[in-house]
Amino acid sequence: MSKLSKQAGLLTATDLSRFVIKTLIGMVLARILSQGDYGTYRQLFLVYTTISTLMLLGIPQSLLYFLPRADSEKQKQALISRTINLVSILSLAFALFMLLTAGLIARLMNNPALARLLPYFAIYPVFMFVCQAFNAAMLGLQKPLNVVRFTIFTIITDASTLVVAILIAPTLPNITFALLLSAGMQWLYATISLRKGWNEGFTHILPDKHQLAYSLPLGLSSIVGMLTIQLDKLIISSFFQPEQFAIFAVGAMELPFVGILTNSVNSIILPALSSNADSSHGSAIYRASMRKNALLIFPMVGFCFIFATEIITLLYTDTYSQSASYFRIYLFTMLLRIGSYGIIFQAFNKTKTVLYNSLIVLALNIVLNLVLLQLLGMQGPAISTVLVTYLGVVMYLYLIPRQIGISLKALIPAGAILKTLLATVSAGLGTYLLTMGMTGNILRLASGSIIFSVLYLIIGSAVGAILPYDFQILKNAARSVFQRQG
Repeated sequence: MSKLSKQAGLLTATDLSRFVIKTLIGMVLARILSQGDYGTYRQLFLVYTTISTLMLLGIPQSLLYFLPRADSEKQKQALISRTINLVSILSLAFALFMLLTAGLIARLMNNPALARLLPYFAIYPVFMFVCQAFNAAMLGLQKPLNVVRFTIFTIITDASTLVVAILIAPTLPNITFALLLSAGMQWLYATISLRKGWNEGFTHILPDKHQLAYSLPLGLSSIVGMLTIQLDKLIISSFFQPEQFAIFAVGAMELPFVGILTNSVNSIILPALSSNADSSHGSAIYRASMRKNALLIFPMVGFCFIFATEIITLLYTDTYSQSASYFRIYLFTMLLRIGSYGIIFQAFNKTKTVLYNSLIVLALNIVLNLVLLQLLGMQGPAISTVLVTYLGVVMYLYLIPRQIGISLKALIPAGAILKTLLATVSAGLGTYLLTMGMTGNILRLASGSIIFSVLYLIIGSAVGAILPYDFQILKNAARSVFQRQG
């Protein structure tokens, strides 16, 4: 378990560094681009995220399940080879689709500027699909250090190419070209690394039927889940101008810290669960990660809820102050991110359950989005997304003991979660009362972070949410960092 924790921690730290750089890039772009151009920039990635999930069908993620089960190096080579070739073909299909439908997408998203940029941006998936498969392959082979090195490389290329583009001319076409150049360099890194690892190269072309049987339900559920998450943004893009979409998109996001943490933990846990048939062992791993996730995620949510306006305006200027209301709404979904409930069904090869759950949630989200849009305006789709996210988790919790045979009591540390929630709410109320008279974003954030942290540690320890074991982990981590620096 300690090895898994260290690997997850390493991935989390690296992804956190990438998030910091991307946040800085977003801050810069929000300042140098007009609100309309920044909205267009966000729409480019909305298009990519939406269609790439449709095209990939969960194929890269299937490596996390099959590689740990492969009996030989030859089988592993065949799996990776087939996956790389297949995603490369799918990326070309995606590129062709964007080329042919650029005008249609621009009309649907109420933004003529997309018609000019999408034909160039069409090459982006050709590069990035292979990069996604590379990360999945390395994690499936239980080589997280390779993912760390690649992530560091992506940070360097993204930052350096964008800086050069901005220095030359801070225009949206130049920034788009810089992103394509960076993606191309990442593709070269991933391709060369994979070919070095396998002497025979990518010789397997036809997909494996077992891999497809596993990945297709998972991929379809990913598509449906992605549409559920992105539906509000797609609807806002269709009904409002790019400037309004920019305001919505800035706020309508989940905390990136949380996604980094849970994705890193899941990337380590899923191969471990897939290679171990002992459900009690898997329950212990999941239960421990859920408690630790809550200790980090709950206080982040509480702090960001109190200081949402200060955070948004500090990062994106007062121009985007209206985004704070959407930001607060989305924070409620973060309380659920202490666990990834669909991963349990993936580990036990019940991906159809994930698909059915996602279909129900999507259908309800479509109806609620349209209804609440008429009743509440731009806040309606955001509220709809939060409500259906909770519903999806409730359905998973209902099915886990019935399909997997694991009791919720054995899987979820309810007592520890409630104690952590109590510590977070108490610290949040105290912080709000002590800072409500302060003025200035930086002063409130700096003072608030100190007050909140102290109150959370004191109250968390008093109610038993934070254990002496947790403090020891922090001490060991700090000691390790200082020893490396020394």
